[in-house]
Amino acid sequence: MQLSERAKSPSPLLDGIFLARRPTGPVLALVVLLGCLFVGQAVALLVLALVTGAGAGLLEPRLALADQMVLMLAFGGTTALLWLWIRFREGRPFGSVGFLPASRVPQRLALGAAGAAVALSIPVLANVVSGQFTMDGPVPAQAAGVLLALAGFAVQASTEEIVTRGYLLQTTYRKWGLTAAVVVQAVVFTALHGANAGVGVVPGLNLALISLLLVFWALAEGGLWGVCAFHAVWNWFQGNVFGVEVSGMNLRTTLFDAEVATGSTSLLTGGQFGVEGSLITSAVLAVGVALAVIAYRRTVRTAG
Repeated sequence: MQLSERAKSPSPLLDGIFLARRPTGPVLALVVLLGCLFVGQAVALLVLALVTGAGAGLLEPRLALADQMVLMLAFGGTTALLWLWIRFREGRPFGSVGFLPASRVPQRLALGAAGAAVALSIPVLANVVSGQFTMDGPVPAQAAGVLLALAGFAVQASTEEIVTRGYLLQTTYRKWGLTAAVVVQAVVFTALHGANAGVGVVPGLNLALISLLLVFWALAEGGLWGVCAFHAVWNWFQGNVFGVEVSGMNLRTTLFDAEVATGSTSLLTGGQFGVEGSLITSAVLAVGVALAVIAYRRTVRTAG
């Protein structure tokens, strides 16, 4: 991409790659991304398991809080490896992946968190009201553990945003343009969740929709603060607040406990994948994508 093309960048989020002295191409970036994900997470998981003594229950049907935290915090290994690549191979600050300039951070985090809480509550409560879910609780004794779990999801969700809506989007945009970058990050994000329990047509559709929602949100914001908060709270509300599966992952430490009712339909409940696989969630995410696209177009017009 030539300098004249760089000047036409439709979002500050995309400009970070131009700070690199040795920018990575999109194909190599995908290899780097996958290497950081699998190697970084595996090494961190091993270290955390040895240090904490937790992790033995990772194959259990329902994860205890200690095992959940080890699994979530292990994503930090991915971020650490990617930081090494960006800082020393590409020669640019890690913040350029989507955290610079750091302006209005509290407001962006609050908007992302509130947006996720509302968006996720709609399909859950719709299933409760319609009798598709039964819900027990709240359990005040679980509150401290539930709050602690948010820190784990913050690491996990932020890592996924950094590698897809940050690094992969930037590197693909530099070489192939914005349309390709949006498509590539959505395909990769969806594929990375393809091995999760209960994946099917509707869950796959919703993964693609949330990829589009978050990428246009990030482009409109010009950074990753809001989408990191959205992603973290979205997962946290599912698993630790409402007690439904998070992309097929079932958790023990929950404030409420939502269960699929007898005679319910998986098209509404999401089945084994959780409420992320619900058609109600599809409708909510479709509205979210439309709003994010509108916000992005508005920022482009304002900047122009």
